[in-house]
Amino acid sequence: MKPPSNQFSIVILVVVTLASFLGGCATRLMLYPELARRMEARYLPSPISNQHRAKKVMVKNDSGYELHGLLFKAEGDSGTVMVSGGNAMARSHALEYYKFLLGHGFRVLVFSFQGYDENEGRSNLNSLIGDAAAYYTFLKYEYPGEEVAYMGHSISSAVALCLPLRVAVLSAIIVEGVFDPGSIAYSKLKQLWYLFPLYPILLPTAVAVSATIPDELDVAKCVTTYSDIPIIFIHHPDDAVTPFERAFDLFSAYQGDKQFLIPRHPVPPQYHTSLLNDMKIQNEIVRFLQDHLSARPRYNKKFTSDHSAGDRKH
Repeated sequence: MKPPSNQFSIVILVVVTLASFLGGCATRLMLYPELARRMEARYLPSPISNQHRAKKVMVKNDSGYELHGLLFKAEGDSGTVMVSGGNAMARSHALEYYKFLLGHGFRVLVFSFQGYDENEGRSNLNSLIGDAAAYYTFLKYEYPGEEVAYMGHSISSAVALCLPLRVAVLSAIIVEGVFDPGSIAYSKLKQLWYLFPLYPILLPTAVAVSATIPDELDVAKCVTTYSDIPIIFIHHPDDAVTPFERAFDLFSAYQGDKQFLIPRHPVPPQYHTSLLNDMKIQNEIVRFLQDHLSARPRYNKKFTSDHSAGDRKH
């Protein structure tokens, strides 16, 4: 096999990454709030239909920082799904990505983490679980006795899979592009096989950065700690950001009710965000949430009765 033609660029990237690693800041490598802001400034998401009303909510996390989210609700809704996006996704882009969830008989709470959007503080891996837990606590206070589910993409998938160790209960979890912070450094090192002469430097670095990941984001441990929550895993085999093999390993390790869905309408070249174009999986997700949030089906124009959704494994 020949190494990629853009070897020099890759080497530069590795050097920069290595410098960040040695700076002891895994957060800097995995969370990109400023990039999210720049992307939001360059690309304004499409507007949400006026039929969907949003309520601004504010919570405080473990550090006392104010965080802001958007709660979409309608009369008669039952249960709430919390949703958050990837490490370079502003809340507005997360809303656009997950807008297919609106109007189906359950509430949708769209949020981002500390340091993102107008949220106080600086982004930090150590805050992620506490941030999500703060929103969960808000929902349990506002709607006592009602179910709460969580759907997360990329870095948020780690939060979704580990949040059950912090909160009382989640009724369901959906994760796309599963991100395991503890193993991602090794995965990227494997992808850079053609830089093997640098392995004596890169391998210890990967070990070091993995050691700085908060214990509460140890996804491999999290999925073996509970087995009472139904989980849907969504991952494309060609995902260039988070390895398919790792996602399937985590799926295999989980001993509870589970499904593994493969998108049929992926978005190249990264194959990391595929739900926008996959109506069948969107429908499957909505039905899954309605079942586990005890929500009354409220079909909109885009919602069909087709029950197939890519490859499914149980």
